[in-house]
Amino acid sequence: MDAALGYQIANRMDISFRPRSGDATREVAEVRSKVAMQIADNNKLHWKETEVFGDGMIQQRGFFECRMGFDDSIFGELQISVLDPMDVMPDPDAKSYHPSTWADVIVARWLTADEIEGMYGAEARNKAENAAKGYDSRDFGGDGDGAERGSFGSMRYWALYAEAGTTRIRVIDRQKYVRTRMNVAVYPGGDVRPLNGGESPEFLAGLHERGAHIARRMVRRVRWTVSTCDTLLHDDWSPYDRFTVVPYFPYFRRGKTRGMVDNAVGPQKSLNKGVSQAIHIINTTANSGWQVEEGQLTNMSTSDLENVGATTGIVLERKAGSQPLQKIMPNGMPGGIDHIIQMSNQVIQDVTVPNAMRGITGAGESGIAIQSRQHASQQLLSVPLDNLARTRNMLADWIDYGITRYYDTERVFRITRQNPMTGMEEEQRLVVNQFDPATGSYLNDMTAGEYDTVVTEQPMQITFENSQFRQVMEMRNAGIRIPDSAAIKYSNLSDKHEIMQRMESMGTPQADPTLEAKARMLDAQAEKLTADKVKTIAEATYAAMQAAGELARNPQIMPLAGEVMQAGGYRHPQPPGVNHELAATQEMTPNPQGLHLNTSPQLPPVPASALRGIETSRHEGIL
Repeated sequence: MDAALGYQIANRMDISFRPRSGDATREVAEVRSKVAMQIADNNKLHWKETEVFGDGMIQQRGFFECRMGFDDSIFGELQISVLDPMDVMPDPDAKSYHPSTWADVIVARWLTADEIEGMYGAEARNKAENAAKGYDSRDFGGDGDGAERGSFGSMRYWALYAEAGTTRIRVIDRQKYVRTRMNVAVYPGGDVRPLNGGESPEFLAGLHERGAHIARRMVRRVRWTVSTCDTLLHDDWSPYDRFTVVPYFPYFRRGKTRGMVDNAVGPQKSLNKGVSQAIHIINTTANSGWQVEEGQLTNMSTSDLENVGATTGIVLERKAGSQPLQKIMPNGMPGGIDHIIQMSNQVIQDVTVPNAMRGITGAGESGIAIQSRQHASQQLLSVPLDNLARTRNMLADWIDYGITRYYDTERVFRITRQNPMTGMEEEQRLVVNQFDPATGSYLNDMTAGEYDTVVTEQPMQITFENSQFRQVMEMRNAGIRIPDSAAIKYSNLSDKHEIMQRMESMGTPQADPTLEAKARMLDAQAEKLTADKVKTIAEATYAAMQAAGELARNPQIMPLAGEVMQAGGYRHPQPPGVNHELAATQEMTPNPQGLHLNTSPQLPPVPASALRGIETSRHEGIL
């Protein structure tokens, strides 16, 4: 359970919106996403989601409740709370996960008389108190289901509170769908929005400006009934068009729910049985018995030995000359007991969380291999996590509905966001539903258009930054030019934001002179390689022309020259071609007869007088 809860804790939920139809725009969708983030942060949604996730994994079911609260703001704020799974009773005939397909949902609430008066009025309080009169227990209505309600108090503390007047009354809160006729607003695109009947003339005028017309038709509404015992406290139409309950079921199949703990109950019983048998065998070996001769003991009888024979520090006195008492050797523990314990322990891991997901691996295994095994083992949690994503989307839809329906007045939010360049937190003043006299429209209108909800999963900050930092350093080592600020941004330095801000204020850092020198050296080496290549080509071309002249003068050595070239590794070009540049140069500069064109100081032309003597005549001066 701790490993499963740890995965949920390490991955938080981010809610965003994108435009779908109507007057929805991308800019307003971004503002809407920030308002949803403010609602989630104001309700400490991440911790409440952990509670609901734990309820579902342990007790098969977890429940959020979404309502508008008016304690902190006269305009109302969306409040998200967590319900006790033992207090919520979904429609017993329902077969779908989504509450929109349920016929009703019942929530049993334990309220004080003051809370009843605050929620339903003084008359409802009087009715509840009259119904609870004569009930001699601490709580009224708590003996009907045979289950003790979860609370901090227990039986031994009841006497402490009996005289304090903290009696709680069990209230049955039921929401059900009812088909009835009511006024609706029909928009030009065909969308239908129900009207509660208490809309102001300004609101109705705004509907007409958007092209909507008021019609009366049969729609589905929510009827809200609250009672205790045989007394009705409240019975009216719900201000919401949906149930306030948002469920989470780790395993769900046609109305049947199951949690992770349920899968481990059978193997745990088997493990408990095996451990119990092992403990029993160990205890019996401590008092396995004694072998004594008749009348051998002098300080006690055999009956006394039977009772105290396993006592620590026992003193046995025997007759002089008799043999020492022999302890009966017990049978060893059967091998099947160890096998049952090991098998049960393995089955518990298989149906819950394996060792690989908890990071328990063999010695010498690398961190990357451990992370890979953890990721692969998460497949065992695919169904609970997928249903958690479904619940998150339903909760995001409720938040979207609450923003559209009840955030219809001008409001100012302070959004704290992180600067992507410096990493510093910055406050942004965000105004919604602000009327613009110049255009006659509302700026950041939360009531206009329809939006799709997008729920993403963001890993825990420290884990996310570690992985990002490792990737940044790997890319830098691979030669990718990633700025230093990016590496600092994803590090775990406590003052990284101040360092990034100081780097930004310093501007562009001065170039490293050693790097410039290395760059000039590389350029010089490249130029030298180019020059050497040109020189080599020129010398090879010159030598080839000399060889061609000699072959033209002595054709009989051509076969021998071919064999020598092939022995040296020469291969004919594929495909054979002509150096057009060389040919063009020869056509442009014809060689006059008797003119020596060689200017190489290493291979100067041979004077005509040098043809006399021991050297063989060569074509060195004429190309």
